[in-house]
Amino acid sequence: MSLSDRLNTLRRQAGVTLERRTADEVVRDGAGPSGTAPGAESGEKSGSMTDASADPGGTSGNDGSVREGRAPVTGQGESPQRARALAELRERIRRMGAAPKPPSPQDARHSAVSPAEGKAVGKANSATAPAMSPNGPAVSVDELAERLGGSRIGEHVILLDRELPPGHEHGRLALGEALGAVWPFWEAGERVGFIDTETTGLAGGAGTVAFLVGLATPSGEGLRLRQWLMTAFAGEATMLESVDAALAGCERLVSYNGKTFDLPLLRDRRRMQRRNDPADSAHTDFLHPVRALYGHAWPDCRLRTAEERLLGLQRPDDLPGSDAPWAWQAYLRFGRADLLQRVVRHNADDIFSLAVLGPALAGVLADPPAQLASPEGAARLLHRLRGPVEARRLLQQCEQRLNPAGRLWLAREWRRAGVRERAVALWQPLAEQGHPEAIEALAKYHEHQRRDPATALEWARRLPDAPDAHARCARLQRRLAGS
Repeated sequence: MSLSDRLNTLRRQAGVTLERRTADEVVRDGAGPSGTAPGAESGEKSGSMTDASADPGGTSGNDGSVREGRAPVTGQGESPQRARALAELRERIRRMGAAPKPPSPQDARHSAVSPAEGKAVGKANSATAPAMSPNGPAVSVDELAERLGGSRIGEHVILLDRELPPGHEHGRLALGEALGAVWPFWEAGERVGFIDTETTGLAGGAGTVAFLVGLATPSGEGLRLRQWLMTAFAGEATMLESVDAALAGCERLVSYNGKTFDLPLLRDRRRMQRRNDPADSAHTDFLHPVRALYGHAWPDCRLRTAEERLLGLQRPDDLPGSDAPWAWQAYLRFGRADLLQRVVRHNADDIFSLAVLGPALAGVLADPPAQLASPEGAARLLHRLRGPVEARRLLQQCEQRLNPAGRLWLAREWRRAGVRERAVALWQPLAEQGHPEAIEALAKYHEHQRRDPATALEWARRLPDAPDAHARCARLQRRLAGS
């Protein structure tokens, strides 16, 4: 995309109407860098901004500049609306790495954004945006890196790298509990990485970019947390290169909804940058265990809910993740770093929660009823992670707390294991209550294992009216008649 096309795109995002200009107007208005909008001196072909308040009679020497949306050379008769839009465009282009020229003090005075304009930028599904005022000093990339305690690894990327001791508490648990084996999720010595991203919103496709990536990995006796913060779109390639180098050392990634969102997003951004994906690693998405265990009981299964109920963690001063796009926009447009610093803290807290959720969920799986979790959901989770033997062990442990579906599942497991007497003990009360699967299982058991067609026929006659039931009853009647 040429600089001219980018300027026109930014004008549209700023809500400025474009107008097609004739060749004579381009020549007439080519006043040069002192009086033109950014990019005009490079010969842009299409549209510049118009202003209904411009002098229609052309009596002012600057009337063409005002009508075409350029700052008048003299500074007189300038529309405050137009100056505000131009100042915003210059600042946004400068922060994207395309225009090093800073805005003038006059531009800064007119760069305020109205609430209506603010709602048109950022995360698509956020109802309102936090205030983004240009008041206060703009913070450069170097200043931001110093505030965050990080360092620049590129023109537009800051890396925060720190070590946390195993005794660092997060809610009721300490980070050290995630450093060893956490059954059934990962083994001792497995190189685990806890990953989370903050993005520009949910625009979809190529419109969503991860501007902050956080990754925590075991390091010695503690946990190493690295966060890559992109301060302009031009830094994406540098950030992805550094992130991928860190991911190459992970055998397993742990996320929350990362299977659906974070990892596919990073994959798509690599393809946009023509980068290869790192080697595949195992992936544990804690959203699915939480849903299996508590989807029946909790109002939702968001990470915040899991933190409060499983970790006893409260974050009263946390910046919601839905506000992260606005915080990044505030830095891009005004150099404001206060909200962006809160996004970095929010990302770190999310990653710490991922680390200690493993031990917390392992404790739930040890005794689901005591933790008000679903025994059936816990068994499904263990069946997927560790196989049928572990699932049967848990179902047997929780037999008195199982619902009918869980007892039928346990009966099937006993039948597969060849312990039919245990299965019959589960089928009998369920069949008396009218469960078709238990009735059919007892009919088969008495016909094929006990060789008792009379008892089998009694159960078969209780089956729901269906062709298979009729065929079974007819076969058993023939056997009784032949005997």
